[in-house]
Amino acid sequence: MSEQITWQGEQNREFQLQRPCECGCDVREGAKGVGYLTGSDKSGKGFTVWIENEEVYQAIERVI
Repeated sequence: MSEQITWQGEQNREFQLQRPCECGCDVREGAKGVGYLTGSDKSGKGFTVWIENEEVYQAIERVI
């Protein structure tokens, strides 16, 4: 995992592990990645962690 982003925005985003969108909108400034972990609270304070390694993605997937 090379990039972590905190943000203020969407409220109550479910804690989730996602693959990048196939349409190409999840390009993360050209960084290659296999997915991301994201979520936010009721006030919209959230985070996104971009995952670049398939083994890391699968380990997180097993945990959650």
